[in-house]
Amino acid sequence: MEAILKELAELDTCASLYLREISEPTQNSLRLLIEEAEVLPDEVAIRIAGTEMGTGHLVRSTANSRLFEIVWDNYVAYFVTNESYAMPSESEKFSGRFARYYSKSLFLDYISHATVACNEYPGRLQHIGIVSECHIIDVISTALPRVRQMRPRPALH
Repeated sequence: MEAILKELAELDTCASLYLREISEPTQNSLRLLIEEAEVLPDEVAIRIAGTEMGTGHLVRSTANSRLFEIVWDNYVAYFVTNESYAMPSESEKFSGRFARYYSKSLFLDYISHATVACNEYPGRLQHIGIVSECHIIDVISTALPRVRQMRPRPALH
């Protein structure tokens, strides 16, 4: 579990995240582009369906936002959920904030019942979840992803 903390720890240092791109660059590989977002300082009026909800702060990416590429060379399954419909489960166990390593999850349970994948074949299954503003991406694989900062935070002078 330490490996996931080292590889994905930078995502947990962000104020928020946005999924910018999801693709399969080769058959059964998965590539995510995840962009950092921050809470902007100016207050704005919030209106939903014509109803004033008070004020709040926009969450947006800026020119200084980091961009992360996360690549699984192979996966067993992945699932993308609109975060508005996600439901937390008290039975799940994970570490991490935005980059989660699950030791127990409903998705792992589902994969063990709905597929032939198990710890014997193709190998020890790992569940990584990436939580962003609008999407939750869950990935089951036998290996940790490669993570690269494509656009690092500018250095302070």
